[in-house]
Amino acid sequence: MHVKQILLAAVVATVVKSEVHNIDVGEDGLKFEPQVIKPVRGDAVVFHFYPKHNVVSTTFDKPCEYTSGSFFSGPFDKTDNGKLRFVVNVTNEDPVWYYCAVPKHCQQGMVGAWNPPANSTIEAFADAAKKVSDSTFPSSESGGLLLDEEQVASLTQSGASPTESGR
Repeated sequence: MHVKQILLAAVVATVVKSEVHNIDVGEDGLKFEPQVIKPVRGDAVVFHFYPKHNVVSTTFDKPCEYTSGSFFSGPFDKTDNGKLRFVVNVTNEDPVWYYCAVPKHCQQGMVGAWNPPANSTIEAFADAAKKVSDSTFPSSESGGLLLDEEQVASLTQSGASPTESGR
């Protein structure tokens, strides 16, 4: 069995009876929509890509900077207008901060978060990102799976309930 098929089976098994949180990446400019979501352990976050964007996770105190163990969708140009998706399983309810690592996108406010605590707002994260000179990212995809529309559909057919609001 192909490695990607094994990983897809693991994703499907994880999100059964969980929610799928959809995030559009760059559909309407330099933003993640929604910018903040509230997933719980076992949910899946599906990033839908539009041309010339990516997603990298980081920590609140290091905006626009790749940190070890982060997820990265990988660099790519062709996204088929939202049909290319990067799926990340939510393994706990800790805060996750992320950004687009295309040059200057993070600094221009293309950031997002899931489960941000009350004392660390998305606005504060975006303000801190404006002060960072360059965005960093790893050399290859990590921490999630790039899936096509049919593979992502299998997540919702398996019993997961898709949501756009993240609630």
